[in-house]
Amino acid sequence: MLVKPLSIAALVVVPFVLFIAAGLVYQSQTGSDIVTGEKTGLAAKEVGQEQFDNIYKNEPVQSKQDFDSHKCIGNAKCVSQLITEIVDGDTIYTTNYKIRLSLVDTPEKNESGFSEATSFTAKMCPIGSFVTIDQDDLQPYDQYDRLLANVFCNGKSLNSALLNNGHAEISTRYCSTSEFSDYSWAQRFGCAISESNATQT
Repeated sequence: MLVKPLSIAALVVVPFVLFIAAGLVYQSQTGSDIVTGEKTGLAAKEVGQEQFDNIYKNEPVQSKQDFDSHKCIGNAKCVSQLITEIVDGDTIYTTNYKIRLSLVDTPEKNESGFSEATSFTAKMCPIGSFVTIDQDDLQPYDQYDRLLANVFCNGKSLNSALLNNGHAEISTRYCSTSEFSDYSWAQRFGCAISESNATQT
């Protein structure tokens, strides 16, 4: 009895399609590739199924958990967001915003200390975690339309931590135009000097 070519094709195609479908389910649940085991994204169990579905549909994601809103001051944005990318030590992307840390400068890509600063930020505020964004009232955005902010990860200021651990310097030229210039970390690392120089000239 001859087997029809269509039946042979079905024997090849159907298992392949089932394997692809299983791989997609596995990846959505674990964030890893079924063949290589390589981590390729966020797992549903890491952010919650509802949040995962929103990310998959490219819809805005907001934390439903309590966040450090009490740490925000002023009238600008105070929101909790999911981190989607660490660009470098002082720049992170969230679901809805490109954020530049206010008053803080970390080394650029071609400068010494770049990798260390970027790794510090990634460790303190890992991709897939929620951060609290306190936007700078006096300078809400920079020239590249990035939101300027003091960012809190697990209740701690990333701006302050980068300075205290030697991975950043204060952008003294912005001390007079930042809401955070009178914060202790800004004063300790350069804003107080910058302001005293400004009053003398």
